[in-house]
Amino acid sequence: MNKQGNNGQGVTLRSIILSAFIIPFNAYFLINNHVYLSGLATTISLFYNVIIILTIVISINFGVKLIIPEGGLNRGEILTIYVMLSIASAMAGHDMLQTVVPVLTHAFWYATPENDWQQLFWRYLPNWLTMGISDEITPYYLGDSSLYTGRRLYHWLEPTLWWTLFFTALIVTLVCLSLFFQEQWIRYERLSYPIVHLPIELTDLGNSLFSSRLMWIGFSISAGLAILNGLHYLIPTFPMFPNRQYEIGALFLQKPWNAIGWTPIYVLPFAIGLAFFMPLDLSFSVWFFFWFWKGVRIFGSTAGFQGLPGFPYADEQTTGAYIAIAIFSAWSARHHLKQVFSLDKRKNNWAILGFVAGFSFLTFWMMRAGMSFGVILAYLLIYFTIALAITRIRAELGPPTHEMYQSTPHNLLVLSIGTRRLGPKNLTVMSLLWGFNRGYRAHPMPHTLEGFKLADIAQIHRGKLAFAIVLAAIIGTLSAYWAFIDMSYRNGAENNPGWGGFKDLQSWLYYPKPTNFVALIFMGIGVLITSVLRFMRINFLWWTLHPAGFALTGSTWTVGWLWFSVFISWLAKWILLKQGGIGAYRRAVPFFMGLLFGDYLIGGSWIIIRLIFNVNTYVFWR
Repeated sequence: MNKQGNNGQGVTLRSIILSAFIIPFNAYFLINNHVYLSGLATTISLFYNVIIILTIVISINFGVKLIIPEGGLNRGEILTIYVMLSIASAMAGHDMLQTVVPVLTHAFWYATPENDWQQLFWRYLPNWLTMGISDEITPYYLGDSSLYTGRRLYHWLEPTLWWTLFFTALIVTLVCLSLFFQEQWIRYERLSYPIVHLPIELTDLGNSLFSSRLMWIGFSISAGLAILNGLHYLIPTFPMFPNRQYEIGALFLQKPWNAIGWTPIYVLPFAIGLAFFMPLDLSFSVWFFFWFWKGVRIFGSTAGFQGLPGFPYADEQTTGAYIAIAIFSAWSARHHLKQVFSLDKRKNNWAILGFVAGFSFLTFWMMRAGMSFGVILAYLLIYFTIALAITRIRAELGPPTHEMYQSTPHNLLVLSIGTRRLGPKNLTVMSLLWGFNRGYRAHPMPHTLEGFKLADIAQIHRGKLAFAIVLAAIIGTLSAYWAFIDMSYRNGAENNPGWGGFKDLQSWLYYPKPTNFVALIFMGIGVLITSVLRFMRINFLWWTLHPAGFALTGSTWTVGWLWFSVFISWLAKWILLKQGGIGAYRRAVPFFMGLLFGDYLIGGSWIIIRLIFNVNTYVFWR
């Protein structure tokens, strides 16, 4: 841990220029993976595409320093590039711009006399945020065309700029919110930030990671598996390691056991490595609560809870859990926040002004789109509450993913208020905003706070880094728009998944929903369970279940891919600590870091090969 982190050695003109140069290529790679639904880098906490780029930058920089000892980039500059690429990747992520851009056209292209979308909500769609009816939509969806005509570029200009302004204001607000908490979490509570362990080690040239035999053993195992399975994919007669072949849910066909659902047993080296840096109680809680939710569903089937079609209301319970985690996080930082906003001790004036300015612009933008003021305030309050909870979980515990389907502002407002009182205008605009409230796996706020953690280590000026983060978000947003639209005109947008919230909107307008009191009760149960788990952790040292595990596992899709790898990592770490203590754990760290690094580097390289040569290749993740 380092001193004050304020000498500004990282945010230099060359680090910003290099990042700005790389970001468009990075966006093209991410959009390509989204189109083909494989190698989805931004659905896991640590983006493998950024680690690959970081490795390339470090390698080139090492060569430059051999030729010119005083030349090359310093550690702060390399970490600045890492942070800027992470933010840009989040903006171009699977749950951000990749699902926002299709919303601009979807309501018009897929409108039919049967669904009656034109009569239902077309009049509520702002023409400055959508593409509307135009001759340019047809080649966009059918492909075999080009974006690069004056008319098409002009046609996309207005919505692209307005959405870019929206996301710029959103990032400014999230950066300022991160600044309110960063000193409390980094210096006072000393949270571990497990996600950034690998970039920290990779950029520490005085570290012994690359000279560690255990690191190279771990690297060789994961890289060897990726090479073996990659060659098998190209040459089927080549042997393979079946690390993604088993699904035990298919074995249970009779009630009530078939309620277990999809339950894969996948051995993913990168996930084993990443989970090793999680606290032992959280890794235990992840796989424990994964099975807890399975057990609850089996119980529901046994008890015959057909009268509760949403049982066990996992999304609602986990929404309550996230809200509780955010409240507890703010409460634990109350004394620090009092100082932040104290008139006589205020040190973060520009952060406060930035937050107010960003929040105000978001409010203006959403009001202009058609939302009412009260709904906007509720919507943004829910969004920033969830953002705070996700960021806290990442900073303290570093889970491999944080997926939250249905735990969104619009769903919570529909449950609480009902669709009739919200009205068609509010509902329509909320459907437009669905794209970046879809799953939260690529949420940008955790990356901002992790950036400030790296600033503390490498003595990077936080104010300058905050500027670099906002700039990266702007460039990343524009690059993602360009990559998505360009690929759509060439290949056809019908191949691009991500369809907005218009089917839900259609249902809301056809069949208005009242306040769902049952769902709200289960949300309250989620708050209660989280509160009890937190109380037990605070008061009883022997208690091992972490409230974050309960929150993280309610949505079982991405966690389903990862739970068994987390279990393996937990078991290995438990045995090491039990038999050899903290010393054994520390000695084993390079091995697990090698597992993570090898899978990312070699597994990710196969996906790059697919992009360059346009051939199907092995996909190590999703």
